Amino acid sequence: MTTTQKGATAAQGWYLFLFLLGFTLGPAGLYGLGWPVALIGFGMLAASFAGFRSIKEPPAPRAEAREEAPAVGTRAVKSY
Repeated sequence: MTTTQKGATAAQGWYLFLFLLGFTLGPAGLYGLGWPVALIGFGMLAASFAGFRSIKEPPAPRAEAREEAPAVGTRAVKSY
């Protein structure tokens, strides 16, 4: 694995915010705020899922070269 990304991008932050808001409004609309609020919340959830999928990077191509197995009787010793 050669990916060294450690922080989130601005798009990831906005989609996370949209997910949290939709996750709050959806059940709150079902419980007491009404169907329009619930539909808006569930729409926000769907939009956040679609947004996360759109910014996902494709996996890096794998190297086809395989490492050779060590010869029989050879031991690899790791000293820490």
